[in-house]
Amino acid sequence: MVKSIRKRITTQVKVLLAAIILILTAGCGVQKAQKTLLASPSLKGAHVGIAIYNDTKSQWVGKYQSDHYFTPASNTKILATYLGLKFLGDSLPGWNVAENADTLFLTPLGDPSFLHPDFSYQPVIALIKQTKKQVIIRAINTSDHFEPFGDGWAWNDFAEDYQPERSRMPIYGNVVHFYQHKGNLAAIKPFYFFKEYVDLNTTYQKNWTRKRVGNVFYTTGEKNTAAYFQVPFSQYFEPFLPVSLLNDTLQLIIPFVADNKGINREQKIIKTVPTDSLLKIMMRRSDNFFADQVLLMASEQLLGKMDDAALIDTVMKTDFSNLPQKMRWADGSGLSRYNLNTPENYVTILKSMQDQFGQARVTNIFETGGEGTLSAYFKNFPGELHAKTGSLGGQIALSGFIFTQKQQKLYFSVLVSNHMSPTSAGVRRVVETYLREVAKRN
Repeated sequence: MVKSIRKRITTQVKVLLAAIILILTAGCGVQKAQKTLLASPSLKGAHVGIAIYNDTKSQWVGKYQSDHYFTPASNTKILATYLGLKFLGDSLPGWNVAENADTLFLTPLGDPSFLHPDFSYQPVIALIKQTKKQVIIRAINTSDHFEPFGDGWAWNDFAEDYQPERSRMPIYGNVVHFYQHKGNLAAIKPFYFFKEYVDLNTTYQKNWTRKRVGNVFYTTGEKNTAAYFQVPFSQYFEPFLPVSLLNDTLQLIIPFVADNKGINREQKIIKTVPTDSLLKIMMRRSDNFFADQVLLMASEQLLGKMDDAALIDTVMKTDFSNLPQKMRWADGSGLSRYNLNTPENYVTILKSMQDQFGQARVTNIFETGGEGTLSAYFKNFPGELHAKTGSLGGQIALSGFIFTQKQQKLYFSVLVSNHMSPTSAGVRRVVETYLREVAKRN
């Protein structure tokens, strides 16, 4: 019996030692990969933060300056995704509608899908076309408190396609859509700004831009052979411009009001496109406009007004009150360099999203290797990776989920600030190499 007990103890000790060796080997492998990452010439002089948490084992497997602050760029869209999932329901609350015997009162709620080419489903357009009642649009809410540009956005990027203005009544994505075919300017939507001086039968292939004040568009003289491109228009000096664009599109005369007169009656919400479908597009192409409109829509639903600062303050004191570090949050898209966040915070937020909204739903919204802004990265990954990229001048970010081939679930965030690499691709590639090694080791 004594021999049997000794044999059993010896076997258990061997198993325990093997497990310890395996853990130490895996840990050393991750540490070695981390050292290789930090020693990369692409990251020379840069600030790097790493946080990787194994949720299956409830332990950290990688940490480096994980409580330090970085400019997260488009990783801020992870926060916008959280807001969309939490406050916008299964489908976007696009418009409020109230009516009496002869009038329909429509109040826009910030829906970015309205007359956007990405979305064929347009229930408000269908309602306007079908009703025999007078339609009145309330295009302004005097309780709103936000600017067309977010806090800290670059003022001189006003005509860049990645920085459309924010608004209560977005239309056409708040950009002019240019379509070219075989060297000709085939279509412009909306054509409202160009009808008096643009002949679509003329060969252009030129780059278009806009004057800073007003909606005067002109060609720069630079060649543009793209089949499709965009230039933002401005509502700032023309607050009722979206109603004018709608009238021009539908060939109708729809009046508008700027107050609550006649609308203080029972209202119902017109739902538009599925929330997840918009969030999925937003994350895969890193759409700044969608992200900031999601923030404004969430504010409308939570506070009854569009006030980005008030919404952020409220959510910071509630949903994000228990983050490891207090973050600085300025917008929905990450265009603002005022945003500051930590890798540990992102790990906490990602875990909260999966706990609240479900793994399948969240990871379906995030892009994976070979898709969207990850189209050139993480192909043939050892397991599954679902993540969000981030990029500003000198800033690179990647945060998300890894499901390893050993059935481990990891949350990760790698943030890089102030790199001097001539291209962001070099930084992205060393981060990819590091995360591949992490996935293999867990």
